[in-house]
Amino acid sequence: MKSICFIFLLSTFAFNSYSQKKYSIDDLSKMVVCIADQMGDVTTPLGTATIVSDSLKYYLVTAVHVSSLVKAQPVLIFKIDGDVAYSLPLKQFVKGNIVWQNHKEADISVIEIVAYNSDSKKRLSDWSFPVKQVLKSKEAVPREMNVTIIGYPIALFNQIGRDFSAFTFRSFFSSGLLTMRRADTGNKSVFQLLENPSMQGLSGGPVLVGIDQAGYAFGPNQTILVGIVHGTYSDNTGGKLAMITPAYYIREIIK
Repeated sequence: MKSICFIFLLSTFAFNSYSQKKYSIDDLSKMVVCIADQMGDVTTPLGTATIVSDSLKYYLVTAVHVSSLVKAQPVLIFKIDGDVAYSLPLKQFVKGNIVWQNHKEADISVIEIVAYNSDSKKRLSDWSFPVKQVLKSKEAVPREMNVTIIGYPIALFNQIGRDFSAFTFRSFFSSGLLTMRRADTGNKSVFQLLENPSMQGLSGGPVLVGIDQAGYAFGPNQTILVGIVHGTYSDNTGGKLAMITPAYYIREIIK
């Protein structure tokens, strides 16, 4: 019993300065979108992004290696009520040219978005993740803490029909913070490795702790965005782990 109490204190100690707001998977899936590239009638999914708000402005947060893949017209695919896919061009949410702000070190890409009518204003207001619940400092998530990834696997889009849904999976971190080379550029950055490998299309998606769900009390008392999916780390034995970019890098862009 003593060891259980110790783990609980370890897991919550670092997060007690965040606001006490929890979100369900359904809530979060409305804040997470698929980024796709549209050329003519062909839409190619590229990755996942999260809508984040500082209460005054809204931002789309993803990975640099996702935003840089766009060659034609970037499209955002939302999950709306009734589990329906709804697509809109990114340019409708951007004033002027589409220019992503990329972190100098980490695989983090951000662009400010704005509402273009009353419906989009309500959508952004209701379904955006607060910056104040993004990881604040350079600290590793405890390995004992269950984390959740949300995203849109590319393979899903070959089968889109009437029903549309984000994927989620739960895992645990298998390392502390590590300085490693990015899979896209080879440049060094800080990562934390997750036990389970990612799927193609989850890149840029959020990694969260403190999900609100019935019967689940372990972990922090609030939902915190702790990372962004970068890619998969593997070796010649066939072992695979997910590389997660710590979310404190987001706060270095959104200040």
